[in-house]
Amino acid sequence: MSTFKNNHLQFVLDTHNINREEEKDLLDKYKTKRDKVKDALCEEYGSDIVKIINSGSYSKFTAINTKFDLDLCVHFKREKFKTLKEMHDSVYEFLKKEYKKTDDDLVKVRKQKVSVGLKFNVDGDDVLFDVTPGRKLASDSNSDENDIKLYLNKEDDPTSKKTNIHKQLEKIRGRTNERETIKLIKVWKFNHDHDLKSFLVELLTMEAFDQAEDVPRGLWARLKMSLEFIRDNIKTISLKDPGNSNNNVADSLTSERKDELHEEIEEMLEKIEKDEKKIEYYFPANPKYPKEEEKKSSSNSQYERKSEATTKLPPTSYA
Repeated sequence: MSTFKNNHLQFVLDTHNINREEEKDLLDKYKTKRDKVKDALCEEYGSDIVKIINSGSYSKFTAINTKFDLDLCVHFKREKFKTLKEMHDSVYEFLKKEYKKTDDDLVKVRKQKVSVGLKFNVDGDDVLFDVTPGRKLASDSNSDENDIKLYLNKEDDPTSKKTNIHKQLEKIRGRTNERETIKLIKVWKFNHDHDLKSFLVELLTMEAFDQAEDVPRGLWARLKMSLEFIRDNIKTISLKDPGNSNNNVADSLTSERKDELHEEIEEMLEKIEKDEKKIEYYFPANPKYPKEEEKKSSSNSQYERKSEATTKLPPTSYA
């Protein structure tokens, strides 16, 4: 077991923790804007909304403070819109109209693949999150069934897909060690321009833990185990979306990209094996925080480890 690597990775987690006192102001800006958008949507659509789910990395406890999201998923009644495209267009047009006239912080509203992206600039900080509209599959609005249909906004072939945000959140509930590893892999992908979907990283990491005969102790051992699993299986693995068993999340990468990822991870692991200091390059600490803090990390995990043992997932529905 490498003390140096474990200490460095703990430092990386501490400096990227979204719940650091230094990050409170930015997080509050996100929460304030998110709640205002919720209120506006509820006022506009009223009882046609069944619920609004807090989604994204913050709700999964997999957020890092250099790249995170407090996204929203709006569940509309099944009978509200004639088509999914009408639903998607309606939410886009409402948000564009609403915030252009009422919010000086607004920078951009844009249509995305399944969501509407909002970008604000609040006192110099960019605040970005997505609003994903979905239409409930169950005809009974009071049903406990949380399956919804999303509109896939693709120019060449617009279509739809089923999902279930509740099942995706439940999949990662209580997986503290997996969350730490996921956040470290996110640090790697964020700092080295990897085009991996965070949802894919989450599922791959959980699968690595599920298939391990014995999950090792230590941050580096668990991270290495997960990276080796991804390297060895990315070309062939099928990963079912917990919210839609017909959706293979691994298909978000092309065959060529899977080959590249295999080679990138293999090269990274080889270089770290030869020189453990390379871990600082592949998994850098957040440069906002001084190097001296690393001395505290091996004995003081005052942020996520301590809080996660007693903190429940953030509330998922809006009342």
